[in-house]
Amino acid sequence: MNNFWAKKIEKDGRLFWLPLNQHLEDTANVIGLLWEHWLSQGQKNLIIKDVGDDENAKRFTQLLGYYHDIGKATPAFQTKKSYYQSDELDLSLIEKLEKDEFSDISLLNLTHPNRSLHALAGQALLESYGVNQSLSSIVGGHHGKPVDDASSVVMQLKSYRANYFQEERENQPVHQKWKKYQKEIFDTGLTKFEFNDVNELPEISQSSCIILSGLLIMADWIASNESYFPLINLEDDGLDIDQETRLMNGFTSWFKTFLWEPESILDVSTTYQKRFSFSPREVQEKLASAISSSKKPGIFIVEAPMGVGKTEAALVAVEQLSAKTGRSGMFFGLPTQATSNGVFSRVKSWLDSITNDTRQNQSLKLLHGKAALNDESSNIPRATGIDIDEEIDGSVVANDWFQGRKTGILDDFIVGTIDQFLLSALKQKHLALRHLGLSKKVVIIDEVHAYDAYMGQYLYQALRWMGVYGVPVIILSATLPGKRREELIKNYILGSGKKWRDTIKPDNLTTQETYPLITYNDDGVVKQVSDFEKKENKYVTVHRLEDESLLTVLLTSLSDGGVAGIIVNTVKRAQKLYQLISKKIGDKNVELLHSSFIATHRIKKEKQLMAEVGKGGTRPIKKVIIGTQVIEQSLDIDFDILFSDLAPMDLLIQRIGRLHRHDIHRPHKLQKPHIYVLGTSEDYEFEDGAKAVYGEFLLIRTQYFLPNKISIPLDISTLVQQVYKEDDLVLGEVYQRAKEKQRKLLLKKECQANTYRLENPNTRSQKNMIGWLKDSTVHNTEEYGSAQVRDGADSIEVIVVKKQLNGISLIHEDVSLDISAKAKQIARETLRLPLALSAKWTIEDTIKELEKYNMKYLASWQEEPWLKGTLAIVLDDNKQFTLNGFLLTYDEQLGLMYEKGGKNG
Repeated sequence: MNNFWAKKIEKDGRLFWLPLNQHLEDTANVIGLLWEHWLSQGQKNLIIKDVGDDENAKRFTQLLGYYHDIGKATPAFQTKKSYYQSDELDLSLIEKLEKDEFSDISLLNLTHPNRSLHALAGQALLESYGVNQSLSSIVGGHHGKPVDDASSVVMQLKSYRANYFQEERENQPVHQKWKKYQKEIFDTGLTKFEFNDVNELPEISQSSCIILSGLLIMADWIASNESYFPLINLEDDGLDIDQETRLMNGFTSWFKTFLWEPESILDVSTTYQKRFSFSPREVQEKLASAISSSKKPGIFIVEAPMGVGKTEAALVAVEQLSAKTGRSGMFFGLPTQATSNGVFSRVKSWLDSITNDTRQNQSLKLLHGKAALNDESSNIPRATGIDIDEEIDGSVVANDWFQGRKTGILDDFIVGTIDQFLLSALKQKHLALRHLGLSKKVVIIDEVHAYDAYMGQYLYQALRWMGVYGVPVIILSATLPGKRREELIKNYILGSGKKWRDTIKPDNLTTQETYPLITYNDDGVVKQVSDFEKKENKYVTVHRLEDESLLTVLLTSLSDGGVAGIIVNTVKRAQKLYQLISKKIGDKNVELLHSSFIATHRIKKEKQLMAEVGKGGTRPIKKVIIGTQVIEQSLDIDFDILFSDLAPMDLLIQRIGRLHRHDIHRPHKLQKPHIYVLGTSEDYEFEDGAKAVYGEFLLIRTQYFLPNKISIPLDISTLVQQVYKEDDLVLGEVYQRAKEKQRKLLLKKECQANTYRLENPNTRSQKNMIGWLKDSTVHNTEEYGSAQVRDGADSIEVIVVKKQLNGISLIHEDVSLDISAKAKQIARETLRLPLALSAKWTIEDTIKELEKYNMKYLASWQEEPWLKGTLAIVLDDNKQFTLNGFLLTYDEQLGLMYEKGGKNG
């Protein structure tokens, strides 16, 4: 058995290997230390529930680590060529086997060696020894994807016997020798981890299988890292390795942060003062009280207006829920990269306070496509290896091991885009790692009203899986339609194993219009907190306005100065309005913000707006700010007067939230808040862009229920519930057609989402990992996954630079850049292409053309780490580029413009 190899490599003319028994030992030891020092108590409890007690659970987990590569003890694996095709290395290892009486293995020529890859081979061998499928399927899936059906395992030892035993005939000595050594590994594992026989191995639930699968993959990757667990010289048989020293050296090189185990909060007021330097407000206090009084907390939905401190409420709730449920970290999900970046600073400040209390390192990560370009995230100190028993001063650090695309979700504290959570419901390779990372944490999902019906399907299923793991979830929203509120809590409770019909719930769960509102479950009981003190309301006067009158009303309103906001539904409409208004009042008095600016330009614009019209801003005498949905989603800015395209009621209210947001002095004419709503129509003939973005049905209902005066926050929930109710309105054929169109659209989106969406957890037919990822997406990139859970919209991002005589420059510069020296700076210059170029019917052609262009003109970029894998366009002297039949033009005032008619190439 000592002559089987697990890893081999030739480096600088020297030959190295790692015996299989050593790698099995390393992985079993690492997974044991992960059980002790990394896995949260909440995760352990899930396994312990199936296995019996902590000691048995740890032994069982280590046995998995020991068995994970048993499939490498086969001719199919042992005759594999080395990665860099080192004939000398391969021949030397084959000679070791021949000396060990595996006769003629050098002459072996297997017909289908790849039909028995070592993970599958391991599962087949274990099942041949009587191991139950919950354990064997974890081994079979430890390279990221479990087998799709049990029959593929059964046929292995029948159809591919030579892959396992070299000689198909059972009476041949070499056949018996392979069998003997394989069984010896199996028996050694049982003995080593104190199981008397195979019948003592417990059968565990599917959810436990997934957590252990993720933990096994993690342990295997750590144990396979040569920096932690080095290979040995080929001449060395490995018998003299000091196992304890090897383990401690390897694990402590990887180990960077202590397991966060917060104590219960006894005084909420003291915690708020310590963390944020203020006393808790009513919503914050009542959420903390609901958590404190709950015996088995699950999901908490907080609906409250802007400015009440929902973020801080959620962060303190993380501390409370972690202590109650044995969680050891947090995931904070937001709709966009911009909102993620904005919250990251606040989370870091909160975590700094925690590390000061505990005097222990905690690792914080920003997780989205451009996180590496965020300076605050990049400037967090890199963690160095620490002694497990060492006492140190605590600080927020970054653990480099978690910088990988698939390991990022395993970090302790994460702020990221909602995709990172929704991906837990998408069938993709290595999904168990995502479940492992999330199941360790408390999950916060912010701005839930921003997620459409398609994304909602992934959100519901992800919540169902959080329910099965007992992961506490905090949902934050300005307000939610009652039906969505019910679906969120229903899916979580169904995941926890309870029947919805048996759940005790308020009669008015979907019709409750009290605001603010906290809805949560305590085990099988749904409760609501609605007794909030009545706050002083802000009365907003609503006017309906034709586009033709916009300029007149705007100029009249600002005759004494003031800041006006104009929020419209499409980029093209925003650009046209900018051109119209800036001609009248000058470029300096008008600002444009939308998603079609290069990222660095947009960030600069956002910072400038925050400095001028954010809280405590300098506030110009006269300013018009024109923008799209990016303003309603992410910026804490304040308008004296607001103009807005008609949008669904919840989003319209979000926009109104930027009107008279702060308590400041205002021009005489703008003392009271007014909103002018554009795009209403008596015959419900809406502007094409609005229809494309939101559909006619919700626009009709919003227009119908839109009052002449809105009381904020009193009317918020009532108005949203009215628009999203499933009742009928007598509004003629146009409404009925729109209603039917909406019904079909929602059904289509649900069907589309179901294509690659994960099945329900722990069903009667799913007691292990077999078939868990059946029919999974063949695309295994995170970029594709994010596009999938967001319905593919806006999914192509390109770097945009400008052509110069001697190379390229940034858009706003005329000096040629050294690509290598400025690669990171160039990587920031990104832009999402318009839907016309990234819609389902055109996206493939666009990508093909981009790849062809980049291969021809920018091939050297792939040599740069910051630019590898990116696509770029180089604008000509007129700042133009032709792509897939569209002429793209970039203007620093207007952003990206496009028109059909450009020539390809």
